[in-house]
Amino acid sequence: MKWLRWGFLWLSNLTLGLMFASAGSAAQTRSQSPAVVAKYRTSFMVYNVRTKVVQKLFSLEGEWHAPNWTPDGQYFVSDMGGSLYRIPVRGANQGKPEKIYASPKLTITNDHALSWDGNHIGATGIRLPMPAHSHGAADLANPILVMNSDGRTAREVHLGWMHGWSPNGSYLLYTRTVRDESNIFRIDADGGGELQMTEGIAKNDGPEYSADGKWIYFCSNRSGKWDVWRMPASGAGPEGKLARQVTHGADTQDWFPHLSRDGRWLYTISYPRDQPDHGYIGEGMKIKLLRLKDGLPATGVELTTVRTFFGGQGSGNTSGWSPDSMKFAWTEYVKVPERAR
Repeated sequence: MKWLRWGFLWLSNLTLGLMFASAGSAAQTRSQSPAVVAKYRTSFMVYNVRTKVVQKLFSLEGEWHAPNWTPDGQYFVSDMGGSLYRIPVRGANQGKPEKIYASPKLTITNDHALSWDGNHIGATGIRLPMPAHSHGAADLANPILVMNSDGRTAREVHLGWMHGWSPNGSYLLYTRTVRDESNIFRIDADGGGELQMTEGIAKNDGPEYSADGKWIYFCSNRSGKWDVWRMPASGAGPEGKLARQVTHGADTQDWFPHLSRDGRWLYTISYPRDQPDHGYIGEGMKIKLLRLKDGLPATGVELTTVRTFFGGQGSGNTSGWSPDSMKFAWTEYVKVPERAR
């Protein structure tokens, strides 16, 4: 499963290796990749759960991923071309990216998340130069970095695909794939104390804590397709007996559950039913929303589609909730015509 993400990112970095940020930002390059003009233009989208309105905030050249809303509500943290950026959400500088982290030794992936207090960023990188092809075992070489919110003091703490922080900032959640088995793990924020939270009875991904720290929501194909599940913060237990299915959508593969801070809402990045792996990028992607009560949907309540678009897992594989739990953000892509490249 995660090897598909690796392969997608590897291809993306080859074909999108030199992308141009709008508003005067310099084009991003890496010595390991040839200069290629951007294949996509990205729109940063927001949905308001109160007004039920979708809004496009701004657009940028290139393929931008996973906008994480900062706790002060002023910025998105997003990646593009292997670097991390901070982008103002409003005001005179709205949509003007500021690069906060780049390394000649690593390309940052779309697996990045802010701590709940906004003081730190956790992100997975891929070591450079990249291999000519990928295998599941390659995931073992992907470092998780922890850095200040301005991109400084970055340090490697572990290996895996970063997804979320505990509310108190003590733990990181990540996924690791070994021999095609994808499981969820927890480590201390300094990289110690690894705890495996799911067993290999199915593929598991996208873990995030609830705001009270009692539950971890994740996606899994243990039901026969990808749905949202939850487990206690201590793990799913032997044979996953403590995990409980949250969604049962029939028309899509539902990945990457993201919970609002107030615990009332959950949204997913959902794929067409015939796309069970998350390397897909194209038409038919959906944003689906679920109203929660005590952490679970009320009887008979299911995910509701609020947007269908062209995108992929990088559109929002980590949380884009605003701090007031009223809005969430994701990215959509438009192909740049060949003659314009």
